[in-house]
Amino acid sequence: MASPRACRSLAMVLGMLIACVHAQGPSSYNCRMAGEAANSACGLPYALSNFQGNFACDSEVLVGRPKDIGELQTLVESFPKVKANGVGGSWWKQNFCAGNDSQSINIVMTELQTTLDSILSPPNPEQWRGAKPPSTFPIQVDEQSRTVTVAAGVPQRVLLDYLSEYRHGTQPAGWTLPAFSWFIDQTIGGAVVEIAAVLANGTLATFSAASDPHLFKAFGVSAGRLGIIVKLKMTIIPQQAISRSKQDLTLARFADQVTATQEAYKAAKAAKDNLAVQKALFSVHETQALWLVERDTLWRVDYQHLFKEPEEVLENLNFSMDPTMHSFSGPNDQTVFAQATKAPLRANAAMTTNPAYWGVVYSAGAQTYVRPGTFETRKAYMSVTEATTRISTTLAPYIQMEVAIPLEIAGTCLKEVNKVVYGRGSQVSRDFRNPALIRFVSGEPFYLSPTHGGPRMYVNIEDWLTLSGTPNKGYDQVLKTFRGPKCQGRLHWGKGGWPEYASCFDGATEYPDSWCHFGCAVQTLDPYAKFEGVGADRTAVWTWNATRNGTVVPFDTCCTDTGFSPECTCASRTDCHA
Repeated sequence: MASPRACRSLAMVLGMLIACVHAQGPSSYNCRMAGEAANSACGLPYALSNFQGNFACDSEVLVGRPKDIGELQTLVESFPKVKANGVGGSWWKQNFCAGNDSQSINIVMTELQTTLDSILSPPNPEQWRGAKPPSTFPIQVDEQSRTVTVAAGVPQRVLLDYLSEYRHGTQPAGWTLPAFSWFIDQTIGGAVVEIAAVLANGTLATFSAASDPHLFKAFGVSAGRLGIIVKLKMTIIPQQAISRSKQDLTLARFADQVTATQEAYKAAKAAKDNLAVQKALFSVHETQALWLVERDTLWRVDYQHLFKEPEEVLENLNFSMDPTMHSFSGPNDQTVFAQATKAPLRANAAMTTNPAYWGVVYSAGAQTYVRPGTFETRKAYMSVTEATTRISTTLAPYIQMEVAIPLEIAGTCLKEVNKVVYGRGSQVSRDFRNPALIRFVSGEPFYLSPTHGGPRMYVNIEDWLTLSGTPNKGYDQVLKTFRGPKCQGRLHWGKGGWPEYASCFDGATEYPDSWCHFGCAVQTLDPYAKFEGVGADRTAVWTWNATRNGTVVPFDTCCTDTGFSPECTCASRTDCHA
């Protein structure tokens, strides 16, 4: 066992590294640069695995590296099974991989030439002072409409840094996205208002709430099932000063706070009092927390805007196909490649012992993210630094999962989790290493958004033991609790846990108001399952069933131009039992 002094020394070193906003080398974590990559085991864009070399596709699956949209369209049209990938931030092989043979191709979106250029040499908006960047540039800011159009393969970090430095126009402090994720080295997503995508037949189409509200709601969160998104138009807001405050709590105390919000929200909804609903939501509107599981310490972080009021908080956000044909000539040997061989990141036995030691290390490293003060928007909200990305991706292999809990039961859920982790005789906390991230997200209209139907509490946790050779029983208990009746957690579509905790996934139960609407979008856009992935049997996710007047009917007979017909019932699957 390491001495306390050694623990403190390593903790301070790691803390200083994590506090660095910019690491040496490329400005964005990217597997493309083999000589400078944060992790040499990273598969993309040469092999098909996640960013630590795990959850790899069958070696026969091909890799597509198109240089432009035309080559991308050709690849999509030419192969029966297709998936698009960004930087490999996935722990769900069945949805990450296009198929399991040479008729399947995974297309690496970061290889589009203009996107790759922006990653290798991050742009400085000052170079276009007084003029717009060229139309081929993958980030286009429209200050008048307060939107940014960005290529889908551009990492969030590149976009956020570009917007924050866009100071030569109408906003001297620059711009930012209304919200962004913790891990901003993944490819882009956000508050979307328009989506351009390549469909199953190679057609390029654009979707918006005005042109086709049904298909737009399907594409807003599509998990790669409907086509390949190539461009997004998203809302932006001016950067401003934001104050960050911090409370030191236990999980039980935080659960009490969330329960108070939960009960106020439920009462306001029951009374149909919109103002009271807004006030209840405002209490956690801009709240995040880092939960250091091993130490039973939780840092609650709240953000204050000078002029934001409760009535600006919404319970649910309110929101043509214009096909462009392409002349196909078939793929060429400059865009389609056999996979390279990549060994996954090696196990790290040190991660499986001394939980108290790792608690000290991660506690020291996380302090910089919760430090109180006043910052510009880009720096106020918690998001991973490049240094943290480089350290965490090489330290040991891990699995990341995230669940979304209805706000109506969020406090009740945390109380149940607190019993599992810290109840009498429990050793569960010893199976966790780094902090869990908790945040609150407003409801969205997109069919597959985990917040479809109302606001939710997201909890992001990681398993650092299993891939280093030790079964993680404590982590398993916590995930089963989050997925159980007291929490009803929906899994994040881009992360792990699907084969283990969503076997026999029943979308009609988990997304009762929207699952079959999404199924009808699949019938319209991908009837031959080109983008389905490799899931089968008990791990299959993409299954839909319908009844009419109590009788089972073919699902497609219940689909209309506006979604699932109200004359039908979205039925649960009957082909397997969990």
